Amino acid sequence: MAALVLTGCANDDEIFVSNFSDSHGRACTFVYTAREGESWTSSRDVDVSQLDCEYPPAGRTPGPPRTSHLDVGPAE
Repeated sequence: MAALVLTGCANDDEIFVSNFSDSHGRACTFVYTAREGESWTSSRDVDVSQLDCEYPPAGRTPGPPRTSHLDVGPAE
């Protein structure tokens, strides 16, 4: 189980999570911050970090690549 703590983002920054398979068959996830765009395809990357790759369990294969917007609510 992983915990993700995000701090220091400007108000217009958007956070995305991408999942993909690398050339070794590992399932990889990375988190990046972007701004100046309406979606992940038109935004400018500001910070790409937190790359994590793991081999899937025996008999399993990684799913298709996917990128999703991470909704971060106001800090409490």
